[in-house]
Amino acid sequence: GGVGGAAAPPPVLKEEDLDERFVRGSGAGGQKINKTSSRVALAHIPTGLRVECQDTRSLQQNRKIARKRLAAKLDDFLNGENSRTNVKAAKVATKKAKNKAKQKSRRKKKAGEKLPDT
Repeated sequence: GGVGGAAAPPPVLKEEDLDERFVRGSGAGGQKINKTSSRVALAHIPTGLRVECQDTRSLQQNRKIARKRLAAKLDDFLNGENSRTNVKAAKVATKKAKNKAKQKSRRKKKAGEKLPDT
């Protein structure tokens, strides 16, 4: 690994700051999805950030996933450029740029080797 800006620790979601609602799902899945309230609508009251999840048919799984997503969203909201997702994205971008530069110099080198032969 390289040395980069350290990501700030993810924000901790306090249960009293959350407004959690269970809503009936929509979309594909037929009767099973339409009858059960397995969609989770989670709101962070202090910031007004909202997240919804109906990835699985399980309410408990959806609650977990919604909390993870809300934590990530809150991280972006509070820490901006130093949020975990942005730090990760920046690492990927610098790696891509390095690889591109490497490829370019390799191409130049190869082209330089080919010319004297002709």
